Parts: sequence; C-alpha cells; structure tokens
Amino acid sequence: MKDALIVARFTAIEAVKKKSFKITLAIILLGIIIAFNIPNIIKLFKDNDSNKNDTILVIDQKDIYKGLLENLNSMELGYKFEITKDSKTSNEIKDLLEKDEIEAAIDITEETDGIKLNYLTESIGFGSVLVDESIFTELYKVVKLGELGLSEKDIAYVNAPLLFEITELGEGGSINLLGVAMGLCMVLFFAIFYCANQVSASITQEKTSKIIDTLITSVSPRSIVVGKTLGIGLVGLMEVVAVITTAFVSYKLFFPKDILTGIIDLSNVTFGFVLISIIYFILGYTLYAFIYALCGSLISKPEDLGQASGLISIVALIGFYLAYFSMMNPASSLNKLASLLPISSPFSVPARFITRAISIEILLISIIILILSIALIAYCAIKIYSSAILNYGTKVDLKTMIEMFKQKDN
Repeated sequence: MKDALIVARFTAIEAVKKKSFKITLAIILLGIIIAFNIPNIIKLFKDNDSNKNDTILVIDQKDIYKGLLENLNSMELGYKFEITKDSKTSNEIKDLLEKDEIEAAIDITEETDGIKLNYLTESIGFGSVLVDESIFTELYKVVKLGELGLSEKDIAYVNAPLLFEITELGEGGSINLLGVAMGLCMVLFFAIFYCANQVSASITQEKTSKIIDTLITSVSPRSIVVGKTLGIGLVGLMEVVAVITTAFVSYKLFFPKDILTGIIDLSNVTFGFVLISIIYFILGYTLYAFIYALCGSLISKPEDLGQASGLISIVALIGFYLAYFSMMNPASSLNKLASLLPISSPFSVPARFITRAISIEILLISIIILILSIALIAYCAIKIYSSAILNYGTKVDLKTMIEMFKQKDN
C-alpha cells in the first residue's frame, strides 16, 4: 500500500503541474463565475439604457374598452401606457417614434369580424417591445361581461384562474427537485468520465515513453495501477470540490435569489445527500478508472488510445442516458434498473436520493453491487496489466488478452 501511495502522490503532482490542467480549471471556474453573474450583466445593460423612453401609446378612438385601459398602468408590465382617444396617422406615430417620445403604439379599431389591435413600431427585432395581446383580450372580456349586466364581483369570479395542484402519491418528491437532480446527474457524469479517462492516457504514455522500465523495478504492477487510479482520482476530486465551492460562493454573492423561487427546490440538499454524492463519485470514478486502466494496459501506441476507449465511452454514455431519462418518469421501473446497474448507478442514485425516490434497501444493494463490480474489474485490470506491462508495439487482441489473464502471477 505504501508503494501505491507513492505512485499516487507522484501522479497527482505531475497532473497538477501540467499547464493544461491549470488552464482548463481556470477557464471552468471563470465560466462558473460569469454564468452566475449573467442576470447582473443583463441588469447592467438595462440600467445603462434606462434613459430610453418606454412609453406605449394606446389609441382607442371609440372608447371600446370603456376606460378600462387605464388599468394597464397598475399591472406593472414594465411599460408606461399613454391612453388617448385622439386619432393619429402613421406618419404622426412614426414621427413620435423617431423623436423617441414613445417606444411603440397600439391602435385599437373595431372591425366587422372583431376588435383589431394594430401594433406600430420602428422595427421588430431582439429587445423590441411586444405587449402580450392576451391582456387586451381579458380586458375586453370584462367590458362585454359588464354590458351583460354582471357585477364586478361576478366578473372577478368568472375571470379567476383555476386552482391547479399536483399531488404525488408515489415515490418521487417535489417536481421542483427534478432540475437539481438532472443537473447533478450531468455534473457527476462529466466529472467521473473526465477523470477516469485520464488513467488510460497516463498508463499508455508511460508505457510508450519507457518510464515503465524504471517503475517495475521499484514497485509492483498492482501498486502502479492502484496508485495511478488513486492519484488522478484525488486530482479529480479536488477539481470537483473547487467547482462546487466556486458555484456555491458565486450563487451566494452574485446570483439574484428571487429568480429560482418556485423553480428549484434546494430544501433537500442535506449533509446526507452530500455524503451520498461523494460516495458515488468515488465509487463511480473508481469503477470507470479501472476500466480505463485496463484499456490503457492493452494499448501500445498513444494513437490507438482514442479508438480503444471509444467502446468504454459508449458504455459510459449508455449509463448516463439510462439514469438521465429514467428520472423524467420517477414511477418507471427503469429507475430501479438504473440504480442497480454499476455503469449507471453513480449517476442515478444521488439524483434519486435527493428526490426521495429510492429506498434504503435499493441504496445498500446498489453500493454492494458497485463495490463488487469494482473489485472484479480491478482484479482483471491488474492481472492483465501485469502481463502486458512490457508489451511494446504489439497489438493485443482478444485471444492474447485471455492468455494474459490465464497466466499465473510471477
């Protein structure tokens, strides 16, 4: 174990020293900070443009709305409405627009087939003012109901929105947790996949650079495989902690809290959930790291690494999408499969745990299956790596791999 720790320390230090690691991490952290500041950046541009006239001229010559259009200014729609009965030509409205006295105009006329709203503006493009026509529709309904003799109380009752409530009787928790669960699933996938993929690259690089000749005289193949997996895993865990910490601090310092109200529910982000997420990150990383270590031990040239790891990437994507799409239907039996399969459980279980859609029994069984799978793949990886350790330039096929696995340990 001491030799494995030495290899792990050396691997971690070498990984952290690389410029690619520093630049990539810096870009990711900077991107997170910018992402949490997007609402503030948008607000800054709006504040700089605050001197722009946001008045909308509403022309109702025949008083079709019976004075109800004055209510538009009390609806807090973000615009100031100027109501008038005076007729204005297109040229007069164009002149007001060019002088920036109004932002747009709405000319209301009564046609044979109904009420017509003519929206006049300089141009329709990104950022142009567009008033929801349903507001005028609702106001017109109030006018017509009043003409039919309904009281204000009756009209308010008719126009009151229906109370729609969703009650989940099965497992699954609040629907507001779904966004958190899916986001977590994606974060774990990219973290595990990115870190584990570096194991095969590291092993292949050392084999081709003949560094392995020096390593095998000092430490055992088992220590090399375990040490490299542990070292890169520690670096990956450090990156994940840095990303989560930056995101949390940026959220607390910069992100407007009212934007996510009613959309994302963070009430279930407890210590237990954090612990489960860490456990499955470690186990998921270890599983895929040993799979990639096995892949790296069979590769003799770096240019063959991409092709060889392609199959593993497909397996990882299957596990991710199985977990991701099963969350869209918490009542589906596919969730249990995703929680038990070792290729998908690292992505599925933490997300199901936060939504309270997984039982303790399934959680424990999932961890046991994952640990047993890790032990089996680690044994195979170390066994084949021990036999293929000095295999330079020779392509290893399935037959050769089976023969290597059957060889007795020296």
